[in-house]
Amino acid sequence: MKRWKLVLFLILVMLLDRPGQAQAPLDGQPFQKSIQDQLEALDLGQLLGFIELLEEEYQQYLPSLTFRDLLGGESSPASPGDIMLLLLRSFLRELYLSLHLLRQLVVIGILAALLEYLSRSFGAKAVVDLAFAVSFLVLVILGLQSFQIASSTASGAIDQMVSFMYSLIPILSSLLVAVGAVTSAAVFHPLLWAVVGAIASLVQNLLLPMILFSTAFSLVAHFIPDLQFPKLGKLFRQGVISVLGLCFIVFSGFMAVRGAIAPVTDGISLRTAKYLTRTLIPIAGGMFADTLEVVVGGSLLIKNAVGVFGLVMILFMVAIPLLKVWAMVLVYKIVGAFLEPVCNRRIVEVLGTMEASLNLVLIALATVALMLFLAITILVGIGNLAVFMR
Repeated sequence: MKRWKLVLFLILVMLLDRPGQAQAPLDGQPFQKSIQDQLEALDLGQLLGFIELLEEEYQQYLPSLTFRDLLGGESSPASPGDIMLLLLRSFLRELYLSLHLLRQLVVIGILAALLEYLSRSFGAKAVVDLAFAVSFLVLVILGLQSFQIASSTASGAIDQMVSFMYSLIPILSSLLVAVGAVTSAAVFHPLLWAVVGAIASLVQNLLLPMILFSTAFSLVAHFIPDLQFPKLGKLFRQGVISVLGLCFIVFSGFMAVRGAIAPVTDGISLRTAKYLTRTLIPIAGGMFADTLEVVVGGSLLIKNAVGVFGLVMILFMVAIPLLKVWAMVLVYKIVGAFLEPVCNRRIVEVLGTMEASLNLVLIALATVALMLFLAITILVGIGNLAVFMR
């Protein structure tokens, strides 16, 4: 009797622990149920609320995070060509809106050139020089207004991207834990939270004022030739570029190094735990490991979809401000090239100074967006690498 009981027990063990049993849940209802449960548990409302900050024409190109689209593999409704065409249309619109600035600059430049010609022809130098100085000051005021608009646009875009990252980082960290990257989540969550805020404060409170000081010193030097600040203005500009380059190198280097080491630790730990579970608990351990595979697969799919959504959101958040500042830069470049043959050298130098200052604002904004873009990419890759190592 005892022998028959032993045989029945062995048959039951063989039926419950078949080799093909591990792959069955991945293809059926449990996998879909796992994805649906995890989507309901995640609080995506705050993250999806940032969609309203985008223009309506951009909203339709965002990837979907719904259950049906995730299972259907429709992560993005648009191709790269469609997005490039959308960005081109946006740039042409911003360039059209900047035409009034171009007209004002051209009119003032031609008026200044005409006054200088009258000064040479009629000899009324004092009166004409006063009129030239007024035209020069109007040109400087227009330039400072352009810089203020560009600076405010860049600062507002940085605030939006930082707020979005503060909502995205906890969700990605939770999904990293769900796929087994516990060490990576513990390292990168507080790190990114601090670094993102530090980058935003650095650009808004230090670099943008440094660009403003550099512009002001250069404009004063052009207006009063006897009062030169060439080295001081260049020092501020070089400082801005150096700080941006240093921040990007340190940030990307640290993220890359930590992103290469932490997943290895997570993968080895999880692989060891899975092996011990199957070995020490033959029946329940195998079922638990198979269930874990289903949960990890669903979490990995959701994590990648949320990561793609974050990348596209950062791209669209920075697109309009970048295109707006770039349109201003192009306007100053065109006006400078048009007025160079007919205007005084100081007028052309003022236009060149404003173009350089707007270029610095453009570089600062693009660098911040690139660092956030890189951070999201590394977070998504860490989870994939941890699963691969496991």
